[in-house]
Amino acid sequence: IYKRNGWYYLMTAEGGTGYDHAITMARSRKIDGPYSVDPDGPVVTCRNDPDWPLQRSGHGDIVETPAGDLYLVLLTSRPLPGTRLSPLGRETSIQKLEYTSDEWFRLEGGGVLPQLEVEVAVGTPSEDVPAEITHDDFETGTLDSVYQWLRTPWPEEFMSLTDRPGHLRLYGMESPGSLYRQALIARRQTAFSLEAETRMEFAPNNFQQLAGLIVYYNSTKFHYLFVSYERGVGRYLSIMSAAADSSGDVTYPLVERVALPEQSTVGLRARIDGTNLRFSWSLDDDTFHELPAELDMAFLADETGRDTAPYFTGNFVGLCCNDLTGRRQPADFEFFSVVTNERGI
Repeated sequence: IYKRNGWYYLMTAEGGTGYDHAITMARSRKIDGPYSVDPDGPVVTCRNDPDWPLQRSGHGDIVETPAGDLYLVLLTSRPLPGTRLSPLGRETSIQKLEYTSDEWFRLEGGGVLPQLEVEVAVGTPSEDVPAEITHDDFETGTLDSVYQWLRTPWPEEFMSLTDRPGHLRLYGMESPGSLYRQALIARRQTAFSLEAETRMEFAPNNFQQLAGLIVYYNSTKFHYLFVSYERGVGRYLSIMSAAADSSGDVTYPLVERVALPEQSTVGLRARIDGTNLRFSWSLDDDTFHELPAELDMAFLADETGRDTAPYFTGNFVGLCCNDLTGRRQPADFEFFSVVTNERGI
């Protein structure tokens, strides 16, 4: 509720949080009503334009700058072109507002579609905002704020930046399908096209020990490039995928696992381009070998799942270590880089 010019304005989100989402306003001279709904309908919605690059727009808040300019911040999503799949999850949009002569709020320029480009007057920032890192050598004793992890306020139980200086050490926890204790450090996917890379040392001695590079939406939707061990085979590289189907089963898209030397550092790389993902690996700093498995990224989106519910979190890329023996075998990651290649809106 906002008060302006003697009116109380009630801002509501309607239409659910999916593709019928909208922001509607009503006003009253008294805070306890009755309220009259804006006769022109929603202030913002994309429900009547399914081809607009921004969708699911709603849940807003109004901000007034010291100069008197009005802006609306709201949730929205950018589906992959030609689809209703949002791998980037819900994002924040800012729109310029006008306060009209009949005392309603409208998008500057008219209409109800959130604009793709908005000119914003920027004053003197209260503090310097550091640039988002693209290459992290793990040289400091603090994990950068760009990273997230799962379900625990005590990340020190599964990770360390000091046990081996210059590396991120992850101590193996439960499987990537676990809803409880995982050793997974990840950062949000912020573009439809990106390349993620790491270099890892990991010495598994049991088939229940895995570590590597993961493209992760949740415990039922992921692609995992991992190193493990099997008696009679030795150390190897493979891919595990979970496609959020009704069975909850995982698959292994590689027909043949890649044999690895018993002791070696392994480079791991993921290239995401829209709905396609390709993994590759390297035993040196220069030559990467692309694996013969073109992986589907389409189901790693808000709109997919066992019950088809939208989950809104968006997709992540990260580093993962699992030890189902309970011995917490560690993996050391020398660096983690994520370089985006944004295409259009």
